[in-house]
Amino acid sequence: MPVLKKYKKTMITLLALFLLIGCKENEPLPGDPWAVSIVMPSFYPVKVTQAYGISNSKDWTIPLIGLHQQYMETSKIDYVRKAFPGYDGFGFPVSPVTSLRGRQIGLGTNHIPDSIYIYWTSLINVRFFVTKYDVTPKVKELMATELYYRRSDGSKGLPCYRTNLFFGLLPNGKAKVWLRGCGQLIYLAELDPAREKDRDQNGTTADEYRQGPTPTPQRVRQRGIDAGISTIPIPWEKVGKIYSKNTVELLSEQ
Repeated sequence: MPVLKKYKKTMITLLALFLLIGCKENEPLPGDPWAVSIVMPSFYPVKVTQAYGISNSKDWTIPLIGLHQQYMETSKIDYVRKAFPGYDGFGFPVSPVTSLRGRQIGLGTNHIPDSIYIYWTSLINVRFFVTKYDVTPKVKELMATELYYRRSDGSKGLPCYRTNLFFGLLPNGKAKVWLRGCGQLIYLAELDPAREKDRDQNGTTADEYRQGPTPTPQRVRQRGIDAGISTIPIPWEKVGKIYSKNTVELLSEQ
């Protein structure tokens, strides 16, 4: 009997813990609403045609807007070098200045999505990818945790939250994900494409991207030509290096 009572007590404790964790995950963020940012190598820009977050528990889908704007201008190497003077054109410039920021449509929500979907086109080779990122309980906990900025004298400053998910997109469909905020940049995952399509979300095919007096792939390749650098074939040993003002931390260190 004592063993049975101890077993029941343990099960009750574990159940209570799971319920507590579940409730915490369903709570809204106490800070700024969550946001998604996109970064890309200057020599391998991408075009985002659709992005949204979904919540299974709350049964909603929220589109993100703004990610399709100014992608060619924001990714220009001269523009990126204003923030990172030593930028080589192949890496990921992870900064609010050099990224496309997607905000929730309408008023949005502070509830963290369970998954984020990004539909995008790699312009150098005109391939169409879908990236899916499942936000883990650990990442949700980090996003909901209040921290404080530190003043130059080391004293506690204003409260802050890590609510900005950065996605770095590569021409083979792979993606890297970071969480940014409060002066931190935390590397979360590397993702394979969830799907490759034969056209973008607007219905535009690869042939259409290649048509016209200045086809998109040709304009993209011209960046390397103007810089006197060979970008085709893709030098994978150079692509994907991280440029950041913040030290990159690992999720396992949190």
